[in-house]
Amino acid sequence: MRVLITGGAGFIGSNLARALAFAGHEVVVADNLSMHHSTALLGDTLARLAFFHCDIRMSEDLDALPEGPYDRVYHLAASFANARSLAEPLLDVRTNAEGTLRTLAFARRVGCGLFVYAASSSSYGAAPLPLREDGPLLPNTPYAMTKRLGESYVEASGLPFVSLRLFNVYGPGDPPGLYRNAIPNMMRALDERGALDLLGEDATRDFTYVDDVVDVMVEAHRAEGRILNVGTGRETQVGGLARQILALFGAGEERLRILPPRAWDTVVRRVADVTALRSLFPKACETPIDVGLRKTAAWLHEAGYLSRGPA
Repeated sequence: MRVLITGGAGFIGSNLARALAFAGHEVVVADNLSMHHSTALLGDTLARLAFFHCDIRMSEDLDALPEGPYDRVYHLAASFANARSLAEPLLDVRTNAEGTLRTLAFARRVGCGLFVYAASSSSYGAAPLPLREDGPLLPNTPYAMTKRLGESYVEASGLPFVSLRLFNVYGPGDPPGLYRNAIPNMMRALDERGALDLLGEDATRDFTYVDDVVDVMVEAHRAEGRILNVGTGRETQVGGLARQILALFGAGEERLRILPPRAWDTVVRRVADVTALRSLFPKACETPIDVGLRKTAAWLHEAGYLSRGPA
């Protein structure tokens, strides 16, 4: 199989590239390296694929990629994070909306057997639970809005497609940093300061291990023509998650400080309805969060982001 992965040097993209390349597929990665400024996350996978520095906002960059046809185009490139989108909304419009349109145009021109779009559970906003694929969408940040707009563009493109609404993906390959995810940032805060701050205790999320997400992406053809939640269907309280991280590193609850939630973050509860997912992938997304957290902590230590690994 010949595949193109936009955003293939990022967190989820590098994990997907590794799985496909080591399975013997021909992989082309397109990434502008805006998040990590290097191909380090690809590691030894880099020797098994073709990498192109490419900005999906620039048609000329896309046109410089190898000609098709591609059996699959995985579109993961995006301007990421709700908080960042509030600070830089135009970046999200140019990347998540216009960039998706340009990627779709490229895929149509060169040939694409299946266009796999990495959609976001953020598009549900504060919709009532359970969060079903056919339920209401109430996006409340530029990131959520533009990711939903991207879904609409994909559906209207005329290409064979699947849109995967990803729920709070975590795991190896996800470094800490500004506008990055909660789990690596909590672990680094505990490592550097000996304590971690929790912005609101009552919120819940559906934390989904990256290898489980990649397994669904590799078999995305099973969901052709559909929008599909990719999550565990298990609701995890963020306060409980923070306490699990403390225990993982042998720290007591006195290291936890509860702060008010961010004013813009009005989504209190989020959990996927996985009825459709399990009908197509009966064993999908089953990694227990304690197992995933330990693997995440071990990777962060091995990659140099933490001074020590889990206890």
